[in-house]
Amino acid sequence: MIRSILRNKQIRTRLTRSFCEKKNPPIISNESNLGDYASKYEVFRDEDSEIILDVIEEREKYLKANELETHDPFKGLNLERGKTGVFDIEDLVEVLKRENADDIFVSSVPTKYNYVDFICLASGRSQKHLNAIIQFVRRVYKCKRHDSDEIPKFEGKNSKDWLALDLGNIALHVFSKQARALYDLDSLWALGPEFDKECNKKDPMVEMLEKHSIFLQDLKPADVIS
Repeated sequence: MIRSILRNKQIRTRLTRSFCEKKNPPIISNESNLGDYASKYEVFRDEDSEIILDVIEEREKYLKANELETHDPFKGLNLERGKTGVFDIEDLVEVLKRENADDIFVSSVPTKYNYVDFICLASGRSQKHLNAIIQFVRRVYKCKRHDSDEIPKFEGKNSKDWLALDLGNIALHVFSKQARALYDLDSLWALGPEFDKECNKKDPMVEMLEKHSIFLQDLKPADVIS
């Protein structure tokens, strides 16, 4: 009888399936029955995953973020022409501060020199910084000037330590820190030439001649010697 049952294909299939189900019971995927497994492993869902953008989407996102804020280098500066010249001295100082110029010095120039109203000195931290200061001052000058005002040319293009601009009513000099200390124009314009050590420095040859002048008093030109 058993042989006849086994020969029946349908009965044999049912017996095999029943045997397998008893040996390997179905796995229940309900999270409430996970037990220790739920505490050891984190469950990930599609809605919790991070959105990964491709190159084009990342570029569009970056461009949109930068469009929200456009940098204006002249924001907050007075772009109206000054009263005494293209720049009033207060406006020039503000521009120099914007470019992070160091040790800004301003001195009025006596009218007897018939030169400018003010001399302005500033220091830069490098040759690149010196150029950036001068170029930005010229850019602001172009925004403030009238058609009758000439655009100033800067002096010292081949120098690593000094650049200057003649702004009409103001003479601007921008030095490296080393050159600023060497030439010491601050003392010259603040104290006057009589107190400036560079102006009062004696020529070594003159000092030598004055020191030995006592021995030269009796000397006479050769054509008057009888």
